[in-house]
Amino acid sequence: MRPALLILALAAAAPAMAAPEAPRPRPQEARIPFVGFGSIRTFRTAGEDVIYLQDTRRNWYRAELTGPCPGIERALRIGVDSRPGSTLDSGSTLIVDGQRCPIHSLVRSEKPPRRPRN
Repeated sequence: MRPALLILALAAAAPAMAAPEAPRPRPQEARIPFVGFGSIRTFRTAGEDVIYLQDTRRNWYRAELTGPCPGIERALRIGVDSRPGSTLDSGSTLIVDGQRCPIHSLVRSEKPPRRPRN
């Protein structure tokens, strides 16, 4: 390839090598107050490290755990350790079959996706 053609080829490829897309803004962290007074209506799991929680106002929240929480996918009930207050947030811990599962992130969410039936 001639030098002039090589320069043209590189110039044509430059827009494709432009700056990467700007990262999407992270959703704002959420809080669910009064968890000690029954403010969680139901929950659905999405793997061992994600759980969707619905409050009594039927708002959904997506909680990402700090790692896998064994047994959460088959749990019929969960506990919440929200110390020092009674607010569930990213500093809280879920308790599943005696296993402590810290929450890394809690954000408002749409209704969780349906799980496929076996």
